[in-house]
Parts: sequence; C-alpha cells; structure tokens
Amino acid sequence: MKERVTFIGAGNVAWNLSHALHESGYRIGGISSRKKSSAKKLAAKFKCAFTTDPTHITQNTDIIFITTPDSAINEIVNALCAEKSLNKNQLIVHTSGLLSAKSMNCVKKWGAIPLSMHPAFSFSSPLFKKNEFKGVYFVLEGSSRAVEKGKTIVRNLGAKSIVIAGEMKPLYHLALVFASNLFVGIEDMAVNLLSQCGIEEKDARNLIKPLVEVTEKNILEKGTLKALTGPVEREDIETLKKHLSTLTKYKYAYKKVYTELSKHLVTMVEKKGEVDKKALWLMRKMLSD
Repeated sequence: MKERVTFIGAGNVAWNLSHALHESGYRIGGISSRKKSSAKKLAAKFKCAFTTDPTHITQNTDIIFITTPDSAINEIVNALCAEKSLNKNQLIVHTSGLLSAKSMNCVKKWGAIPLSMHPAFSFSSPLFKKNEFKGVYFVLEGSSRAVEKGKTIVRNLGAKSIVIAGEMKPLYHLALVFASNLFVGIEDMAVNLLSQCGIEEKDARNLIKPLVEVTEKNILEKGTLKALTGPVEREDIETLKKHLSTLTKYKYAYKKVYTELSKHLVTMVEKKGEVDKKALWLMRKMLSD
C-alpha cells in the first residue's frame, strides 16, 4: 500500500493529480479548500475527510500536496508551521512553477521535507483521463532527499522527471508561459484577424487547425530552426512591408507583437546561415522603425 496523501487546494490541478495518484495506488486521506463546497465535492470522489482548515487534516498523512495559487502558498505553509500540524519525514509538495522549495523552509523545523514538483502540463478542466500523466514531465527542485522522493511519485504516475536548481524556477516558468499561455494569445490574435475578414470564429479555428498542428509537429520532430517558414525565413521584404501597413490600418495594437516576434525570427534565420546579410539588415531596420 502506497502512502496516504492530503491535498490543500481543490482546483483543476488537485482534481487531476489526486485521481492520478489514487489510480496509482496512493490513498487520498483528506481535502482542504477555502470553499467548503469545493473540498466536499472532491473528497466525495475518495470518501475522505474535507475541511476549510488544512491544519485539521495534515498530521495523519505521509504526503501533503499544496495545489493552490502561488499567492496562497506562503500563508498556508506558515499556518501549518504555526499550528504544529506537521510531522517528521512528511513530504510537503507545492506544485508552483515559479516558486522554489525554499518558500516552504519553515517545515524543516518539524522535520518535514519540502519539495517543488511542477507538472509541465495544462489543466483547463477538472475532468481526469486515465493515464493522463503518462509521458508528462514534472520538474523537481529541492534537497537530494526530497528529489528522490519526488522521482518515485513521478515514476508511479507513469510520468518523467527533470531536476533544476531553485534559482532557475522563474526562468523555467517563463519558458512554459511562452510555450503555452502566450501561444494561446497569438492564436487568439490570428482568430481575431480572420474575423475581420468576415470569417466566423468556429470556421477561423478550423482554418488554422492544420497549420497549427503541422507547425507543432515540425517543431517537435525537427526543432525550431528547421520548422521556421514564412516571409522572414524567405527574406521577403515586400511581404513584411505589406504586413506592417495592414496592421497599421486594421489592428495597430498587434503591430508591436508582430515586430518584436519578427525581430526574433530574423535572429533565427541568421543562425541558419547562408543568408543575404543585406536582406537581414533591411528587415531589422524595417521592424525597428
């Protein structure tokens, strides 16, 4: 029988992770949430205790997962430490992509072990799918003892792990924001531009779907440099001029995004070699004016 697990936080991450751990043999012993209804709803899935005060359910457990927003983690950890609600050798895990395990250092006073364990995954829904974490990467950070315990949990989930230094957490999280959140923003801009062409939103999403899918496939299989296509890669000065004038006319707010990203694409093209240096200079000048 695997360890007993308690969750503080009952949002999408808690729903998916608790079900995955339960499926892997862990015992879900309690759920805490600021909203009693949220804690009760998730706890009902495992017939376990629920509360709005995490200090009531954290002593008789082996692993505590804190799956709240980052802004609440410090308050929760301080409350657990102040109320003497922790035991020696308990693993205290937060799933923040930004914060390091040091944000929970006070738990060491009680002999507990802090660990940062962030899934590089997007949870837009509480609906859990069987084997959802198979192949997903969890980024671990903490002491060697904490990391080894984290690796065991990750393996049991059928997932993979990577270890990074605590001071690298902000940079790591920023990378994921570029890969996911900002990507969604870019696609929303594309849909908005298509809507200005008179295309319905649903049709716009269907229109860009094959392009998005093949681009993603090429990035994952070939790398970003070989996946790059389009006017910057072709050093097509006239098309860039037309794009900039069109954005000025129809969607000026997007122009800054277009120019800054295109500048980066110019740098990528330069890395590929065998380029027209004059064309690169002209593109950079045009995008900076």
